[in-house]
Amino acid sequence: MANNEPFLPEAEVTVPIIHPPGSGKVVGVLRDKSTFKVLSAQTGGAYAILEQQIPAGHGPPLHVHRHETEIFYILEGQFELTVGGQKIAASEGAIAVCPRNMPHTFRNIGTTIGKLLLTVIPGHFANYFVEVDGIPDNDRNAIKALCAKYGVEILE
Repeated sequence: MANNEPFLPEAEVTVPIIHPPGSGKVVGVLRDKSTFKVLSAQTGGAYAILEQQIPAGHGPPLHVHRHETEIFYILEGQFELTVGGQKIAASEGAIAVCPRNMPHTFRNIGTTIGKLLLTVIPGHFANYFVEVDGIPDNDRNAIKALCAKYGVEILE
């Protein structure tokens, strides 16, 4: 980079971060439930990790991040992933790396709650999940404004 700053902030993790199953900060996002396994603040902003529970038929609208890469790892269920125009069926064990500036989305196409692990690099955008938890699901304008605050553009 021109100003000699690193691409990612240096992680200041000096102690282990350990969560037993089911633990972590829980937030709601449009009928989905996200549990923070690693908060951005715990890594000096380098990354954040969330476990997301997605009801059947749900997922975010097609969108693009201007600052982050998102990595989705399917833990349980059947999903359809769309990344940069490619649409694939994805079940347990599948992974998708969604680079910044590339449109992407996912949808739980199964009949039960699906689970995925989301890694956000750098981690600042994960704070969106904390903030959106306080916005009513039907307030699309407020949600869109919050996305814009984090450099995320909703495309559908």
